[in-house]
Amino acid sequence: MVDQSLGARKEAILLAVIVEYIRTASPVGSQHVLESAELDLSPASVRTQMANLEREGYLTQPHVSAGRIPSIRGYRYFVDRLLRFDPVELAKIEHDVADFLHTAKGALEDVLERSLTFLSQQTNYTAVMTTWAVSTEDYKAIQVLSLGPDTLLVVVVGSKGTVERTTVHPSVEVSDEVASEVSARLSAKLIGTDMGAIVDPDWASGTERSTVDEIPTSVDERAQLVALIAREVAVALRELRVRQEVGLRVRELSKTASALEQLDQVARVLETLEHDVHVVDLIRTLIDTGSMVSIGDEGGVEALNECSLVVAPCEIDGELVGSIGLIGPTRMDYSRALAAVEALSAQVARAVR
Repeated sequence: MVDQSLGARKEAILLAVIVEYIRTASPVGSQHVLESAELDLSPASVRTQMANLEREGYLTQPHVSAGRIPSIRGYRYFVDRLLRFDPVELAKIEHDVADFLHTAKGALEDVLERSLTFLSQQTNYTAVMTTWAVSTEDYKAIQVLSLGPDTLLVVVVGSKGTVERTTVHPSVEVSDEVASEVSARLSAKLIGTDMGAIVDPDWASGTERSTVDEIPTSVDERAQLVALIAREVAVALRELRVRQEVGLRVRELSKTASALEQLDQVARVLETLEHDVHVVDLIRTLIDTGSMVSIGDEGGVEALNECSLVVAPCEIDGELVGSIGLIGPTRMDYSRALAAVEALSAQVARAVR
C-alpha cells in the first residue's frame, strides 16, 4: 500500500537525500539538502524536517554525528511517487535495446541469455532471468543428430521459441541416415502437439518393440531399427518433460557483491542467487501482482535484505514465458534499472524466432 503524500517540502528533502546517497553511498547532511533541494527554508527547518522523516521511518541515521540515509520505506516512497525518467537517457536506452535485439535474434532462451549480458553491461548490476513452463506451446521442430555411433543429440524447438536439448545413448549403433529417419518419424508424430504433454514412446515410435532382441532380421530390419531408436528418443523426451521446471539464471554476481560492504552479506547473497528457490517465487509473485520492484526485506528473502530486485515479464503472443531483471544494492539507480528492464522486456518477443 502506497503511503499518503508527505507534502512538497518533505518530498523534496527525501528526494535530495536519496539522489545523493545513490550517487555517493555516503550519509547525506542537512547542508547538502539545503543546497540541492532549493527550498526556502532555514538550515534549522531542514534539520527539523529530516528528523521528522527519520521519526516517520523514511530516513535513518547510521551514526550519531553522520547525516541520514534512506530506509526501505523511504526507497519505496521514492519509487512509487518521486521517481522520474530523464527523457534523453530513456530515449538512449530504448535505442540501445532496439539495436541490441536487432542482432540478437534466435530461440527464446538464446535471446534471454544474451539479454542478461546486455542488461548487466547497461546498468552495472547483476542480471537475472527466469523461464516458465509453457502450457500452450507446441512442437515446431524435432531434430536427431548423430554425434557418434553411441551418442545422439536431440534438439526440440517449440512454437514460442523454446529450444530444449538432450543426449541419448542408443542401445545400438546409429548412422547419420538412421538418425535422419528418426527425426522424420518423430516429427510426423509430434509436430503440432502439446510440448507439455507426456510423450508416449510407443505412439511416438509407431511400434511396441523396445529391445534390440525384438528387431527382426528380415528385409524390414532398417525400418524396425528406426522404430526402436525413435522409441528410445521418445523415452528421453518423456523424461525431459520440456519446460516443466522454472529456471533461474544469473549473470555478473560479482557486481552485486562489490556493492555490499559486509563479507557475510556477500556470501549469503551469492549462495541464495545460486541455490534458493525463494528467489524464483519472489520473481513470480512480482510478475503476478503487476509489480516491478522489491526493495530490501519487502521480498521476504532474508539474504536479499540489503538488495533490490527489478523485474519485468517476457511475453510471446500474450503468454508469459519468463522474466528478465536486475539485482543490485538498495541504493541502485532505479530509474535506469527500470527503464532498461522495461524496454528490453517490451521488445524481446520481436527477437525470438
